Amino acid sequence: MIYKWLPWYQKLLFHSLNKFMKKINFSLKNKFSIGNDSFVDWIMILSVSGVIALSLIGIGTSVYFSTEAELNNHTSATVVPNNKGNFDVQKLNKVISIFDARANEKVLLGKGYSGLSDPSLP
Repeated sequence: MIYKWLPWYQKLLFHSLNKFMKKINFSLKNKFSIGNDSFVDWIMILSVSGVIALSLIGIGTSVYFSTEAELNNHTSATVVPNNKGNFDVQKLNKVISIFDARANEKVLLGKGYSGLSDPSLP
């Protein structure tokens, strides 16, 4: 099925390339006349846009890698003091008991309503 369309595609491609090569004259005597042929204008627009896009991608990639290298080689200016003596076991146990109470409440809520019952219901 694809072989049926292949010659048509090749004709279109080669026709476009031949048309492009005939229209553009790279001599210094004949300058580019923008606006005379839309095909040449579009080729020029796409070429310039492609060059600009590739240059911006290259600049962005280089900035990304240079920033990453700076972050990896950077040493921290602030020194964190070592506070091993300030650990309080009682505070830790209090926090653990608070979280245990929350876990118990979550289990109760998962089972259903656990609040006050409606006095009007039998």
